[in-house]
Amino acid sequence: MSDATKGHYPGVLAGSTSARSAVEEVIGWPLLYESEGCSLGIDWPKGLLIHGPAGCGKTALVHSVAEQYGVLVRTVTPATVYGAYTGESEKRLREAFEEAREQANRQQPTIIFLDELDSLAPVRSTQQPHEARVVAQLLTLLDGAATQAGPGYHLRVIAATSRPTAIDPALRRVGRLDSEVAVNLPTPEEREDILRLHARGLPLGPDVDLASMAKSCHGYSGADLAAVCREAAMRAISKAVQHASDEHSEEFKQCNYSADVATVADSLKVSSDDFGAALQRVPPSLTRGMQIVSETVTWSDVGGYDDVKSRLRQALEWPLKHTAAFKRLGLLAPRGILLYGPPGCSKTRMAQAAAGGSGMRLQPLSGAQLFSMYVGEGEALLRDAFQRARLTAPAIIFIDEIDAIVGGRASQSSGAHGGQDASARLLSTLLTEMDGLESATGVVVLAATNRADMLDAALMRPGRFDVQLHVPLPDLASRKAILEVHTRGMPLDPTVDLQALAECTQGYSGADLHNLCQEAALTAARQDQHAASHVAMKHFEAALLHLQPSVQGSVRHMTLGR
Repeated sequence: MSDATKGHYPGVLAGSTSARSAVEEVIGWPLLYESEGCSLGIDWPKGLLIHGPAGCGKTALVHSVAEQYGVLVRTVTPATVYGAYTGESEKRLREAFEEAREQANRQQPTIIFLDELDSLAPVRSTQQPHEARVVAQLLTLLDGAATQAGPGYHLRVIAATSRPTAIDPALRRVGRLDSEVAVNLPTPEEREDILRLHARGLPLGPDVDLASMAKSCHGYSGADLAAVCREAAMRAISKAVQHASDEHSEEFKQCNYSADVATVADSLKVSSDDFGAALQRVPPSLTRGMQIVSETVTWSDVGGYDDVKSRLRQALEWPLKHTAAFKRLGLLAPRGILLYGPPGCSKTRMAQAAAGGSGMRLQPLSGAQLFSMYVGEGEALLRDAFQRARLTAPAIIFIDEIDAIVGGRASQSSGAHGGQDASARLLSTLLTEMDGLESATGVVVLAATNRADMLDAALMRPGRFDVQLHVPLPDLASRKAILEVHTRGMPLDPTVDLQALAECTQGYSGADLHNLCQEAALTAARQDQHAASHVAMKHFEAALLHLQPSVQGSVRHMTLGR
């Protein structure tokens, strides 16, 4: 059933400064200022709803404040309430409240803590009569929970949920859970405090900079940061054990394992590399299931296009690196960036490099994710993507081939299968999310298309896609730079002249040039599979003979001009 806890949670709790103040007002003020409240006729709040993302310390916050003021906590969860038989759940709920009242009548300040309220009291429906009866019973108990039974009677109800919209609305009216407080993801300063709290027992190396690390941990909750510290410590121990095993392999196998670990513990240090590896292994909880695992792309992996890359970096990185200057000059960061141009010109690769270079989290969206056979599901997924991006800001929502997802409304006609209607609904949702009533600060929509003429005019106005960058077919200098990127891992023969290749591949896109390099290497392997050690100019010439530019209208040069 319910359990009473007191003294099991630490009084020190990093982060959640504003939320802690709100919880202290509900728990502590009726105790500290009881006489003042009576003289002023104050009706203290009877209930409090704490909501926020999972892992942000809602439960720990309640127990920490309760311990600070010496208040007993009786926790009620769906697991302790719901039973298999009719009426059993309501009985358990009544018993939990009755036990709390008895404690309060004994002059012991008590809190009834309803954890995971969205599962305990969901929105009532005729299809779920069991849950509806539990909600009705809870409403009745809340109305009488804080009834004054004499001097020194202190009983409050606090509930926590990560899905406030999923609980029954009747719970949130005045007189029940009449106060609400949001426990948001920690700020950079709070993240630093949390890291210091969880790393205070670790032997940190001199190169560890927790302040710098906290600034880069966008979207991490308190639980995520605790996991990062734990993962870093485990990696440091693993390295120490491996080092001892390598140096004394035979002795290490024969001696006691724990004793040998204790021997190396004196020199054990958790380094910055350990934390870096831990951050790679522990992503923010909110982004799990939304990100794709892709290769790490840097600006050096994108050949040519110096002007486009410079403007893209300015649009994404400057608002983060020069925040004070933007604020001083009244500048606003762009909400949307559109990359348009022929296919195969590195638009998607630039988006990956931009995310890595700016330190922003990349959240890709595609038509396969957003189009659904159920009406409204794609719009819900799009809204959820923006909500997660807001919580983990600064973040980039990348929509590749945006013309296929939200084409222009004027060009659409009603289709037999409702595809055009679905696209129109997605477009309306995207327009609302980009500059609607809810702030999207720190969220940039980066889109790519090779059919900019198909996009709706409403998307192209200032305030949505503020920055529009044309990514054309590469010029001579860009083609040479692209060839240099794609031949970095190839053993090139001295006869290979990348400048000559760039001159004879006018009209080739970046994808075409990558294909040319791969075809040349494959040609070398075909000619001498066992002894081929270099890719020569003749192999590139052979590849050029049967490769055509993928973009229509491109000019193909058959000779190398040497």
